[in-house]
Amino acid sequence: MPHGYTSCVMLPHVLRFNYQVNAEKQARVSDALGRPGDPAADAVSGLIASLGLPTRLRDVGVRQEQLDLIAENSMHDRWIHTNPRKIDGLTVIRTLLDAAW
Repeated sequence: MPHGYTSCVMLPHVLRFNYQVNAEKQARVSDALGRPGDPAADAVSGLIASLGLPTRLRDVGVRQEQLDLIAENSMHDRWIHTNPRKIDGLTVIRTLLDAAW
């Protein structure tokens, strides 16, 4: 799947996951999108939907039976360790993927 679609689908879920550690930064995102006071995840999700971009993994051809493999492979991505909130393993990734599926 193209990186841009990955961002469209996953970003709202990752924002929700990270909210407890970077709520102030996320508030600036909501403000910039003209939705002060709304969760950044909702503001970003609304923007993505308004542009007609995909909002679910299944919309871009990801099958549910692929989610375990995607979770496993994502743990090898060097950027996963830079996430603002620590990702404690496959369970966290799988929860995010299930939400996005």
